[in-house]
Amino acid sequence: MTAPVTVGPLTPPPAVRAEGLTKTHRSGGGHEVTVFAGLNCRIEPGERVAILGASGAGKSSLLHLLGGLDRPTSGAVFYGSQDLYAQASDQLAAFRRRHAAFVWQMNSLLPEFSAEENVLMPLLIRGTPHAEASRLAADLLSQVGLAARRTHKPGELSGGEQQRVALARALVGSPSVLLADEPTGNLDFQTAAAVAGLLADLARDRGFTTIIVTHDQAFAASCDRVLQLEKGGFR
Repeated sequence: MTAPVTVGPLTPPPAVRAEGLTKTHRSGGGHEVTVFAGLNCRIEPGERVAILGASGAGKSSLLHLLGGLDRPTSGAVFYGSQDLYAQASDQLAAFRRRHAAFVWQMNSLLPEFSAEENVLMPLLIRGTPHAEASRLAADLLSQVGLAARRTHKPGELSGGEQQRVALARALVGSPSVLLADEPTGNLDFQTAAAVAGLLADLARDRGFTTIIVTHDQAFAASCDRVLQLEKGGFR
């Protein structure tokens, strides 16, 4: 009699995986410049990863590639089993809207709209009914501590409050991956620490994966893992 085969728990695929990622571009003089070549990384579901490196090391370029905003010269980026760059541009844009979200150093809030209107706008673009979009936006603004400020316009908010609105706007569509480029770079130390703590709390509560480009060593140290980008590769 054949003994039964014991199958252990299946390991979930990584949230984001890069294989052989290479990016080159042409300089003003026509010379080819390699930003990085052959990068490999694996980021697990729910993991918080910081990317450090000197200015010009390619951190933002890498973030754009991992988020589907720019195509690599060669290599691949996977979300689960989905190869981002095997998709046509319109399919990639639709996939990115559903699964990835971005927070930038400059929050780019629309000054003529209230905090709530800024947050609900991505949902309206998706076709979500206004009443539902408004409810979801109000709920998220409450989570980031701005329930009492939802009718205020960006010019009436502090820098830290504006970045909280930007964070709520990024998360309102329930992305699986949040990519942040220097999200605390324009904030003072105390406000930056508060925003970093809020981001960690939201990641834990909502279960999304976080990839953060930062120069803030304390912020990076609070993450699960740090990737140091140096001389075209990870150190």
